[in-house]
Amino acid sequence: MYQQDPQHTGRSPYAGPRQATVLRRFDTSLPENMPPDAAIPRDDFQSSSAIGPDGTIYVANFPGVLFALRDSSTARDRLDLVWRFHPPNASSFHATPALSSDGGTVYLGFASGGFNAPGKATLYALKAPASGTDAQVAWSVDLGDARVMASPTVGPDGTIYVANSAGVLYAVSPDGQVRWTAQSGPTIKSAPALGADGTLHHATSDGKMYAVSPQGQVRWTFDFGEHLGPTPLVTNPNASGGGGASGIGSGASPTIGPDATIYVGANNSNMYAVAPDGTLKWLFEAERELAGIWTTPCLSADGGTIFFGANKGGVYALNTANGSKRWQFPVYGSIYASSVLDSRGVLYTGTTVEHVYALDSAQGELLWDMDIHNQVWSAPSIRPDGTLVIADRGGQVQVIG
Repeated sequence: MYQQDPQHTGRSPYAGPRQATVLRRFDTSLPENMPPDAAIPRDDFQSSSAIGPDGTIYVANFPGVLFALRDSSTARDRLDLVWRFHPPNASSFHATPALSSDGGTVYLGFASGGFNAPGKATLYALKAPASGTDAQVAWSVDLGDARVMASPTVGPDGTIYVANSAGVLYAVSPDGQVRWTAQSGPTIKSAPALGADGTLHHATSDGKMYAVSPQGQVRWTFDFGEHLGPTPLVTNPNASGGGGASGIGSGASPTIGPDATIYVGANNSNMYAVAPDGTLKWLFEAERELAGIWTTPCLSADGGTIFFGANKGGVYALNTANGSKRWQFPVYGSIYASSVLDSRGVLYTGTTVEHVYALDSAQGELLWDMDIHNQVWSAPSIRPDGTLVIADRGGQVQVIG
């Protein structure tokens, strides 16, 4: 699922590559891979990939196709299509698929009509087909007249949590029954993060983060506009619609630490640490830029450091105890892609400057740097064999090892 687990720690159980060589590719821009009724007809990945227990790659593009890919048995430099799914004239935008605990079911929301249409949102549960390359729909759930841009999160009991652009959070059982809904904000692009006690946390376009109980009741809200920091970048949460680049709203998904602290970034370039009761613990001001932090922090194995990329300033590492900066790796461009942290402590990050970086998370030192030749807006993933999966804005899925 998005950022590896329900808490969105970004930690992979696998060790990633020590060097940067492209081993395999899959080109979704080829005519045979493009749907005839693409809701958003451009070759573009902003969805991060999810990895199955057997190394199968699940990733969706803006034209609205969810691909299941595996290593080709006939060509050493290629990925082959296992199956795909495309609802008519629909897109999952930048949502990342989630898997059931056994890896046999894939969950993802789609909405019809693209960006400008009213849209009809649906959550699908998909399985591999008995034959052919068209996925089997196990069930689907109506998510209302809205878009669905938020990635689903799967809880330990198999409940799927997903939100729509009308600000409604859904809890759906593994057999496709809606358990409850919660209205919490005007627009939700944020994947809900699930705490150990079952509380869900997500940010909204009106400049707030919500905590929702396991029964679907809003417990508290945290208002970014009440905590602007010493050098405020934005003072009007309603500027450009609140959730736009000039507002204080957030499309970033939170990360939850082992002590239940919630870490979340906002458009005003602040990274916030929020206590389990909804009070501010600290905030950190990244270099000031509108649409400042769209990424979800990674959390070190000991819980003592978070890592995130920003629109300005590159990659930051912060002490979770007080928000002080441990190190900063400069990138002369924007970072909209969340990072992944491997089992050896290597941090992998994609950028808008068409490079993927591998950093030593202890010191922030560069281990390797690879030119991908396209912008990367989605988080890398690591497969069980140690290869790194990158989906870029040119429609390419690349396996690096």
